[in-house]
Amino acid sequence: MQIIIDDSAALNRSVPIPLYYQLKQYIKGRIQNGIWAEGFTIPTEQQFCETFGISRPTVRQAVNELVAEGYLAKWNRRVSVASPKLSSSFFDVVQSFNKEMKNQNIAPETQVLAFEERDCKEAAEKLNLSDSRCVYLKRLRLVNQEPVVLIETYLSYSTMQGLLSLDFKDISLYETVAERYGINIKRVDRVFEAILSGAFDSEELNVKKGSPICFVKTVAYDQNDAPFEYSLARYRGDKNQFHVNIAL
Repeated sequence: MQIIIDDSAALNRSVPIPLYYQLKQYIKGRIQNGIWAEGFTIPTEQQFCETFGISRPTVRQAVNELVAEGYLAKWNRRVSVASPKLSSSFFDVVQSFNKEMKNQNIAPETQVLAFEERDCKEAAEKLNLSDSRCVYLKRLRLVNQEPVVLIETYLSYSTMQGLLSLDFKDISLYETVAERYGINIKRVDRVFEAILSGAFDSEELNVKKGSPICFVKTVAYDQNDAPFEYSLARYRGDKNQFHVNIAL
């Protein structure tokens, strides 16, 4: 495969701009202009080197930065154009995943991986429960048949055991809790951190072990300021970005 370039795309050695950065902008431009579409396998390091007369470390630095920024994805020694990241207001707006995706004209899919009663000491402490019995709901959220987030949810068993008869593949947890129990969200407390995926995350989210994950712990409070939900969410780093609006 030959790289098709024109004079305006050639790297310019007469300007004080690093060659790796010029190459990075060249690749990014072809992605943003739709010349290299999602899934397109970009030229190899050797092809870039021969076309532009640059070194492999120069190519590697440009490609690695674009991978980190979500423009490219590496898989089995192939580097291809990544799918656009989902933009979420998860940290400053409380709404269901389905609703947020539909607001962006994206059709989400939910797989229920587990839904049962469990003994959950950590969740019970977060929810101020008198015993450790919880309703445990584990869901995998997908967009375009690709996993984007894995969510484990814990609720009070004594209060919400009736939910176990429902199928949360197509219904909203928050809307159902509001309709059945009159519980409405007043506020949420979230802690998030960047982690590397382990064996558990990798298998469920279909990523390589050690891939970047945004790990979020959430406690949701009702209209009486009592905690009613504790959740652990693992967002794929290559599929998600988050928007935060802070007013001063």
